[in-house]
Amino acid sequence: MHTPIGDNSCKFVARYFSALLRGYSFMSYIKLFLFLFIFYPGFAASQQIDTTAIKNELAAIFERDQKTRTGSDSAAFMQYIDSCNLATIESLVAKYGWPGKSFVGAKGNYTVWLVIQHADLATQEKYLPLMKESVAKSESRPVDLAYLEDRVKMRKGERQLYGTQVSFNKTGGQEIWPIEDEINVNARRAKLGLEPMEEYAKYFGIEYKLPVK
Repeated sequence: MHTPIGDNSCKFVARYFSALLRGYSFMSYIKLFLFLFIFYPGFAASQQIDTTAIKNELAAIFERDQKTRTGSDSAAFMQYIDSCNLATIESLVAKYGWPGKSFVGAKGNYTVWLVIQHADLATQEKYLPLMKESVAKSESRPVDLAYLEDRVKMRKGERQLYGTQVSFNKTGGQEIWPIEDEINVNARRAKLGLEPMEEYAKYFGIEYKLPVK
């Protein structure tokens, strides 16, 4: 059993800490850390991350993000809300790295991607490599990465790979953004569990036909 640290023990820890620091050696700091970790349970607990609080914050961010896009809140506040959400997400990523599913759960992980998906191009390019790493570790969904990659390519004026992005033409109608190697796009989509382009396009009122060889 661990011995509770009372007043006398606290004084001992203070003296021990002071004595170790006088040596300024790396091993001294290691010894102090191990001492506190073994004999002071409160120290170990203080090193733990409150993932519940993080998940709750991400749930609130998801709700704010969607309210302006589903008619539940004024779209006039969308840019402001997006900027506030992004500031929180960037702070989270800076502290913990890209939050994977094992850290914040599937919905929390999806929310992080969603905020970046709604950010500006520079921000998307900044975090794209981190998301790729997360997908490689099975901590993020490949399908979300596909949407982000397509959006980055579209914003850079390049052809997309998975056909996820739609743009407005000169007449105000919607059309599928040009696709690289379009004849094989449905095969790429199938690997991600996405429906064929013909079905996807219907969501936007677009009649799509796969090019023939």
